[in-house]
Amino acid sequence: MRLGVVALVLLGLVSSSRADDVSDAVAEAAKAYAAGDLATAKQSLDLASQLVAQKQADALAKLLPEPPSGWTAEPVDATAGMAGFLGGGLILKRSYERGEKAVELQLMANSPILGSMAPLFANVQLLGGMGKVFRQKGRVAVLTNEGEIQLVVGKTFVTLTGSGAEADKRAILDLIDLDAIDAFGK
Repeated sequence: MRLGVVALVLLGLVSSSRADDVSDAVAEAAKAYAAGDLATAKQSLDLASQLVAQKQADALAKLLPEPPSGWTAEPVDATAGMAGFLGGGLILKRSYERGEKAVELQLMANSPILGSMAPLFANVQLLGGMGKVFRQKGRVAVLTNEGEIQLVVGKTFVTLTGSGAEADKRAILDLIDLDAIDAFGK
């Protein structure tokens, strides 16, 4: 019953828009469900869900900044893509390099695991046990004892790691549009 309701709601949402792979998969699911073919209906809805996640990953990838002056950057790695092993969500990475120094920026968005992390970042005293707490564009962040910078922005966990010094990581962090990342999760 639940699968059928979801399929019909999604079909109604996409039927008025132009056809694309997502709406085609949802329409296929609705047709299969109406015919009693639950396996095909589920497979088609799973496909639609994956296609939507890919569109979200593409949109989130645009929010990873270009490298600062004197740095180079690898293309965004969205192959980590869908974090099914974490209960869902997206993981995107981008590596920045300058000489022997490297900084990796990782965004984990819309994952249920963030629900358990948000309270930690809301309690600065607990967070202080992880390292040096600071504010970044009005948000609480931490430079961990291992040299990582971490912060939660809405429904996204932002991490900067690598061989770069704290100043290098902060230079990359300064380029991130945290408001856009916060809006992405809404």
